[in-house]
Amino acid sequence: MKVCVYLPVVVAAWFVSVGSVGAQDAAKKKEAAKKAEERAQQQFKKLDADGDGQLTLAEFKGKRRRPEAIEQAEEFFKLMDKDGDEKLSFKEFSNKPAEVRFKTMDKDGDGELTFDEFKGRREKPEEIERAEQNFKRMDTNKDLKLTLEEFKAAQKKRAEREGAKKRAGKKGQTKRQKAAQTQ
Repeated sequence: MKVCVYLPVVVAAWFVSVGSVGAQDAAKKKEAAKKAEERAQQQFKKLDADGDGQLTLAEFKGKRRRPEAIEQAEEFFKLMDKDGDEKLSFKEFSNKPAEVRFKTMDKDGDGELTFDEFKGRREKPEEIERAEQNFKRMDTNKDLKLTLEEFKAAQKKRAEREGAKKRAGKKGQTKRQKAAQTQ
């Protein structure tokens, strides 16, 4: 008999703890996204020499002197300038295409990302573990390197998952609100 009484309590506690972990993960992701947004805003403001809220190619290139750095900045600028107006808005600047993110990580310029290049400056064990999981998931041919195609495919899948979560979240929120009203 005691098993029957305690089982629902144990199951309920498990669901609460799982939900709590999920909420903590969501909170961590939200905080990381907020920090990334703040860093992007700071970087944008630093580059925006005339303060007009738009980056010209000259502002984007900044003080680069090496020919290869200037060439890379010009390439990135063209990829990021979605509307072709030869200026970058903050939205264009902060929503870098997969090619720009990939090439920024590809330190040796060989067109492939090793795990060390992929993890970048991450030092915290949980960040490194998450990066390793993502790297393994993205490395579809299991050669321990990511190509631009693998990287872009993973970015596309991620965007699709996030879109589905947002749509499901809106539906789920409505169900939760309805359930709260009936209680």
